[in-house]
Amino acid sequence: MARPITQLITFEEPEARRDDDAVPLDEAKRRLAVWGFQAHADLPDGPGPAFLLVALRPTPTLRHYDPDAVEYWATEQGRGARRLLSRTTPMPLTASFSWGPIRLIDRLGVTNDYLTFGGRLDAAEVEDVVVAAFASPAPILRRGGHSQGWDKGADAVGAFFGRLMVQVDFTPGFESRLAEASPLTRYAAFVRDERERCARANGSGSHDDELRHLMAAEAARLQTTAPDDWNAGGRLSPDASGSLAGRCR
Repeated sequence: MARPITQLITFEEPEARRDDDAVPLDEAKRRLAVWGFQAHADLPDGPGPAFLLVALRPTPTLRHYDPDAVEYWATEQGRGARRLLSRTTPMPLTASFSWGPIRLIDRLGVTNDYLTFGGRLDAAEVEDVVVAAFASPAPILRRGGHSQGWDKGADAVGAFFGRLMVQVDFTPGFESRLAEASPLTRYAAFVRDERERCARANGSGSHDDELRHLMAAEAARLQTTAPDDWNAGGRLSPDASGSLAGRCR
């Protein structure tokens, strides 16, 4: 069953931390001492940015899920490019990651999946462990896998990304505009699109009250705290036409 986005692990981060701050890797390693990964989604009641912390160890602990590699997307010359982070990746690494899925993979090919609007990746070898910290000013949502369920709204984000891919395939220049946008602008585009779709579905009696209320709260927050991203997001929304069946129930 999907768990509300706000019920992920809450880190006691200092309130002064900005959305674009990196996660200190020594702190990340401390948090991962007995885990293979940890996630913090960040929505209105969360302190600071969203995090996905991953530990790639030389040998599996066999006490928990032990990631062996991370697949994610980056931008290369205005286009999406798949990346693989593993223990053979040159370290240290600081880079931007783009929108789309993040997939943790263990030595047996078992996965845990996330969805992101992009952000900053920092990775380094700390003692004998490669520690990676994905940080974003927009939510990073669980999308199922071996060790976790789905966050509320992850299905909506996945459908939104699917609609973006249609525009990437058929609208000249759309992919480069999407690549140049900030993570918050992409997130604002999602919130705008989902609010409109849920409003239309509400009229037909098919809607998800919790998701609709969450999108309304996020729209108000973005308009107040990130008005430029909110306005720019309106120019990135995919075509909202098509069936709403199954989207806002």
